[in-house]
Amino acid sequence: MNQSLLRNRTFVFMMIGEAIQGAGIWTSIIANLQFMQSHVPSDLGKSLILMCGLFLGVLISPQAGVWADRYDKKKILLISGLFRCLAPIVMFAAIHYQSVAIMLLSVVIMQVAATVYMPTVQAALPSVVPASELLKANSLNFNVITIARIGGTAAAGILVSMMNLYTVYALSLAFYVILVMLITQLRIPNTADSAARKQEKIRFTELFPLIRAEPSIFIALINSGVITLFLGGFNLLVLKFSQIQHKPELMGWIYSLEGTSILIAGLFAKRAIGMRNLVTSSTLFMLLFALSFAGMSFSESSYAVLGSFVLFGCAVAFFFPMVSTLFQIKVPKEAQGRFFSFRGMLDRVMFQISLLATGACLDWFGISTFLLTLAIITISSGILTLFIAKRKSMDVRQPSIGDTVVGNK
Repeated sequence: MNQSLLRNRTFVFMMIGEAIQGAGIWTSIIANLQFMQSHVPSDLGKSLILMCGLFLGVLISPQAGVWADRYDKKKILLISGLFRCLAPIVMFAAIHYQSVAIMLLSVVIMQVAATVYMPTVQAALPSVVPASELLKANSLNFNVITIARIGGTAAAGILVSMMNLYTVYALSLAFYVILVMLITQLRIPNTADSAARKQEKIRFTELFPLIRAEPSIFIALINSGVITLFLGGFNLLVLKFSQIQHKPELMGWIYSLEGTSILIAGLFAKRAIGMRNLVTSSTLFMLLFALSFAGMSFSESSYAVLGSFVLFGCAVAFFFPMVSTLFQIKVPKEAQGRFFSFRGMLDRVMFQISLLATGACLDWFGISTFLLTLAIITISSGILTLFIAKRKSMDVRQPSIGDTVVGNK
């Protein structure tokens, strides 16, 4: 990891906070599923409960983006952190009264807090690190999120089997309090016109002409959306692979190898990409995604499936930090809160659509046909967007010299 980022106190605290809130979300999901196991017998019922929080997140995303652009980002993070602390507290009541309705309130609180917190962090990064370090910062941020996902699910699985749910939620509350304490130590500089923006009316819809005017943003959104078609049904596919091969342990191997490949490849992302064009580089990685999906279509071969997930993890480690850096470079700072809220809203909608589509396609066509179709869609998207990028001579590169910001001091 670059030493300048290690010396950046605000960035380090933000990454620790990302790890805490990411692990907390996954721990809460596992604990909530454990709670629902004895109170909601229907799998459809469980899915609908979890979807309620996501649906509300979609509804408030536009307003969350306006808040991030209009007000002090540190205050937004602090308020969302304090609000998040209510989720485990509400679960104490849900456990006491054995109430699914109260548990639903906790799910909603978690999703609302995440809807506000995540895009604010993304919008704050360009003000906290020099422009020349954005790709490294985004790569590290993605690795931290991956570690939180792997560690959170693993730790939660152990905790719910060894402790009662009161203790699990008490531990999550303690971590959220630590998160709030970390947020108080952040130094996120405000832009010069931040005071003026508090007085003017900021509209979420102002974002759309900006996206239309900048084709590179549109291209990155399209390709990200295609990959989300796979990510939304990720867990269903992993479960299906283990069922086809009659190997329950295959699920653990897939999650472990995919996560490990993301972490290892992420260490080389900045060095390999350097000052290359982020638009063409990200579209070229669509080929690797397509190859990984095609490899997964050999669903009865453990080697083909595991190797394909390793390739997928390597592509993910490069692709998502690149598109995040592209967004942070091309979207004006005064609109980044709204943009990353919009992107989060798209992701939530796409996740729900892809989850339903994956389940339906697995029932109707089978896993091999589904993955081959997805591979064709992916490579078609990559070729089309690469052609457009070349035709319009799109060239987005990370600056070689960074600006000094308050967060670096």
